[in-house]
Amino acid sequence: MAVKDLPSEKNSSVKEETFTNTRRNIILAVVTCAGFLGPLAGNIYIPILPLMSEAFNVSTSIINGTVSVFMAVFAFSPLVWAALADVGGRKSLYMFSLLIFLVANILLTFLPAHIGALYTLRVIQAIGSSSVLSVGAGTVADITPPTIRGKTIATFMLGPQLGPIIGPILSLATTNGQWRWSFGILSIFTIVVYIAILFLLPETLRYLVGRGECYEGKSYFVKPKLYEKKRTAEDAKYPKPPKLSPLLYFKLARYLPVLISSVAGGLLFASFYGISVTFSRVLTNDYHFSNLHVCLSYLCPGIALIIGSMISGRLSDKLRRNRIAKGISFIPEDRFPIQLIGFLVAIAGFTGYGWTCEKHSHVVSIFVTVFISCFGTTWVLVTNLTYLTESAEGIPASNVAFGNFMRNAGAAICSGIITKLVERMGYGWCFTGLAFVNLGGATFMILLFSKGKHWREKYGYLTK
Repeated sequence: MAVKDLPSEKNSSVKEETFTNTRRNIILAVVTCAGFLGPLAGNIYIPILPLMSEAFNVSTSIINGTVSVFMAVFAFSPLVWAALADVGGRKSLYMFSLLIFLVANILLTFLPAHIGALYTLRVIQAIGSSSVLSVGAGTVADITPPTIRGKTIATFMLGPQLGPIIGPILSLATTNGQWRWSFGILSIFTIVVYIAILFLLPETLRYLVGRGECYEGKSYFVKPKLYEKKRTAEDAKYPKPPKLSPLLYFKLARYLPVLISSVAGGLLFASFYGISVTFSRVLTNDYHFSNLHVCLSYLCPGIALIIGSMISGRLSDKLRRNRIAKGISFIPEDRFPIQLIGFLVAIAGFTGYGWTCEKHSHVVSIFVTVFISCFGTTWVLVTNLTYLTESAEGIPASNVAFGNFMRNAGAAICSGIITKLVERMGYGWCFTGLAFVNLGGATFMILLFSKGKHWREKYGYLTK
């Protein structure tokens, strides 16, 4: 998980960083683990939906609604958390939001099986866990220069991407009907991460601590604080963040680089979630997999997410280094050409998954197409997230929160309607339709590649 400075890099953006490699890697490890919690809460739950339906004595549609509600709240809440983090600091937000998440998990572990309570606490779960992706991306932007940001973002994304691998495996604890264990496991993990945040994670918001000069020569253990006072002199390099205002996101919705990038990412993530939700049903109903085998099957998409993420992040940074070494200027939009590869791979995977399910092809073909879909999806999303941290200086967490809103809103909608779409259209045409939707997303990225620099200059005032 370590991310080291690149010794061959000669530009000043690396030299200006004063966070040591060790401290940077500690911070990265903590926020990556924190980023694991929300997706874990979602993915430990999906394989046991049939079990939850029986335990709560409700229909499949009603229990699937708890997934849609979770994703809808998970989409909206970061808009609030990120705006607060860009103004008041990162660490206090981690502490407060994850405390909410912990309380919700403890209550879910012990309360009676009541569908109203499940819906309510899943909402609270989502509120608490939703802060980490956007605030964590802001933390990564604080501690790393653009020269290694793609690789560092890819490492940070390991947390969210481990959810699809480890969540279903941990759900094996529920195979004997003990569904409460899923929330008990979440509680234990959250406590461990919370302790790490208290004692190992310093404040990183640049307006408050600058480049981290105040931590030079200090212990890697930090004293827990609810709020960090400003510890650096006023500097034009670290301007005061915009005042907290709901208008911020209306401005970002008019800021075309963030809007277009977020919409493209949202369409892709919605399609990915369509696969995630239907995968267990296909394996159970059409291929008669046991609950154990279904849970283990989620290793396939999870491994694809990790491999695609790490390759994409490193390739993005290598592209940047090569251009700079040749004396060619590099702008954030120059990361987009490799995104098109990911879009094409994902589109092929979505189409293949739909028709292999439709034709009841050999189960190996299902796994291959799921792997291809997830590989292409994460390939795109890593560079997409990196671009959001670079496209508007000073508010990276808010930019990422806006993108996160689009992604999870798409996931919530797709998880709510995918079953009906498959029933009416069949798997083949349903996922072919999603593939065509993502051709539109790829077209958006081509447009942003050609016009992005102009739009950042023209509409940059909207991010001030």
